[in-house]
Amino acid sequence: GDDGWWSTFQIQVGTPGQTVRLLPGTSASAGSTIWVVISEGCVDVNPTLENCANERGYLFQSNLSTTWSTQGLQNGIDGAIFSLNTYEESFLGRSGNGSYGYDTVNLGVPGAGLPSLQKQVIAGIWTNDFFLGNLGLSPVPFNFTTLNDPQQSMLSSLYNQSLIPSRSWAYTAGAHYKSPPVFGSLTLGGYDATRQNPNNVNFAFGADFSRDLLVSLQSVTYDTAGSSPLLASGIDVFIDSLITEIWLPASVCEAFAQQFNLTWNEQGQLYLVGEDAHAALVKQNPTFAFKIGQAGGGGGQTVDIVIPYAAFDLNLTAPIVGGDARYFPLKQAQNSTQYTLGRTFLQEAYVIADYERHYFSVSQATFPPTSASASLVAIYPPDINGGSQTNTTVTSPQKNDGLKAGAIAGIAVGGVVGLAVVIIAALFWHKKRKRRHELADTSIPRPGEKHTQTIVDVTPDAAKPELDGNRTDVHEMNEQRYVPPELPAYEGPWGRHELVQDDSIHEMDGAGIQPSTGGAEARRDKRFSWED
Repeated sequence: GDDGWWSTFQIQVGTPGQTVRLLPGTSASAGSTIWVVISEGCVDVNPTLENCANERGYLFQSNLSTTWSTQGLQNGIDGAIFSLNTYEESFLGRSGNGSYGYDTVNLGVPGAGLPSLQKQVIAGIWTNDFFLGNLGLSPVPFNFTTLNDPQQSMLSSLYNQSLIPSRSWAYTAGAHYKSPPVFGSLTLGGYDATRQNPNNVNFAFGADFSRDLLVSLQSVTYDTAGSSPLLASGIDVFIDSLITEIWLPASVCEAFAQQFNLTWNEQGQLYLVGEDAHAALVKQNPTFAFKIGQAGGGGGQTVDIVIPYAAFDLNLTAPIVGGDARYFPLKQAQNSTQYTLGRTFLQEAYVIADYERHYFSVSQATFPPTSASASLVAIYPPDINGGSQTNTTVTSPQKNDGLKAGAIAGIAVGGVVGLAVVIIAALFWHKKRKRRHELADTSIPRPGEKHTQTIVDVTPDAAKPELDGNRTDVHEMNEQRYVPPELPAYEGPWGRHELVQDDSIHEMDGAGIQPSTGGAEARRDKRFSWED
């Protein structure tokens, strides 16, 4: 990306499939659709950016897809222009428009035999506020105001077609600063036990469904004897993988800056790290402990996520700045709606979100060697298969006669990596250049239906291991009573899908949004730049 090293995941969109590399989107609102960068993101917005298509995770061209459809939408065959569903992200100044339509999505690389989903909502984006596309992980359906016809998200589509055992996912962003670098891990329908230091702490989803991954950040400390906490009073903070930085109260940010000699840049509204400050930080090598608990306070169990300075040592590149600039990914929040733990935090945190039980866990991420076997654990709904979990350890490759639709692949640049996944898209390290079906109800579990889970590892010689259907008893999350739906237009287990404002978060109002034919300047993002 233009603000650091990030693991991206590869999918194919359209027919024939066009490869795009996307960041997982954990946001409940923004994560209800898939975003892909389109040509305007380079030709109009970044006309001078070298190797732009590659830097932005490749471009999707709807006119080259025979399955692209805008049926029922407005504005033309290229798509209908609506605002991106960035309710939470808009509090941080991140927004944009998208050219919406429907198309086929295939997970993974061509020929991998992974699931193909029809008529998925695709938004073509060009804004630099989201430099890379978004592989939405939300189970919440998406609706256009002109249709009143909720469309399944990718996660719900996979579940309703029995391709994953539950609406759940697990994610950690990876750590480029490890030696060797450790890639991110994304699991749909379960989690990888090798990628976390487990704990027995579960957090209930936030009362506002758009802020489901809400935790109480109770303190931030660092490992220097006699040092004062950088954050001493608890605040509720939203975990959002679409945001890079950590957004904290200005007083906390200033405590960081004073202690570690960070330089505030008013124009960019961020902290730069000079060479002397960087050298001192490398020598000191501080680690920061983020203590988190249940949002809303009231005590309870807590978890410490320890983050080394290396996770904060990131570079800005074009188009944000004219050259390279080392920065500390910390942002001054102006109010509580901006408190956010972004991908910087997720480098060292492993999040498991269970939408069947309405809670999630946050654990310290672990970084097994690429040669280590993955231990894949499927999560089942409480009323299916007894609500149990199934553990499968992926071992040496064997021949498999006919992969089932629930197979998974984990592929990385420079070699194949055994990522712990139940359904996973191909993973690529994506770095900024150094040179410069529908069901009547899309979400309510179907009582009595028995799901099976298949788990596969991809090896360098492309051989596939056998599917292991063995089940073992593992720790089961506490059940939470099913919450009756309320929204008349759509009933789902997460309650009313409405904002305080007149429009629902998942109903996009196209009024006042200019179509993409309005010219590049109408869509060009305001950015800042400085020279070192």
